[in-house]
Amino acid sequence: MSGNNGLSTLAEMQVTPFPERVVEMINDLIATGELRGGDRLTEKALSDVLGVSRTPLREAIKMLAARGLVRTRPNAGAVLSLPDAREAGELVEVMGWLWDKMAVQVVERITQAQLAEIERHHEEMGRLCEAGDMLGWAKINRRFHEAIIEASNNAVLCEIAMNLQMRIYLCFAIGQRTQERQERSNAEHGEIIDIIRAGDGARLAQALMQHTSRAFETAYETGVIQSETGEEKR
Repeated sequence: MSGNNGLSTLAEMQVTPFPERVVEMINDLIATGELRGGDRLTEKALSDVLGVSRTPLREAIKMLAARGLVRTRPNAGAVLSLPDAREAGELVEVMGWLWDKMAVQVVERITQAQLAEIERHHEEMGRLCEAGDMLGWAKINRRFHEAIIEASNNAVLCEIAMNLQMRIYLCFAIGQRTQERQERSNAEHGEIIDIIRAGDGARLAQALMQHTSRAFETAYETGVIQSETGEEKR
């Protein structure tokens, strides 16, 4: 780990319970490549980097373990467990099934306020891409997809899809850390918004699935999935 550059400040997260803020800090370290699959989550090192005490850090690690992102072993501590190529492919496949169900609900149930939020995220991502703010872009990219999920207004589907989307985000975020890839993703987001406006659920499901699949292909081609996962480091 190379310090806390790019970490969200506590002031930006005041309304979030503290362990969840620590989860977000750890997520940022993963998205920037400072934490990699197989890394041990040593409490002392992480507490020093994040500037937090060990109690909320332990709670955050438990939350990550519950989401399938951390393995804990007796006498071995916690190890970051990002999806390998096989599991990443399965995540994409399952997310595709969920998009197929949610897309119709999104176009039927989305409110004007929800559409406006999605559009704001898209506009902000354009600005962040131009500014070269890679981490900022990645975080809003995650919110863009979460906002579409929320627009299905189906609480059960949202809960399932949000967990999968988080794992996909952490697995693929590093592969999107070039301006060219972010610009391509932004263009796809614009097409997705146009389809939502048109109210075409079938096309939306197809576009979202293709978008997720391309993120997987990029991560695989750039070696992110292989290099960011793998055997536990000693």
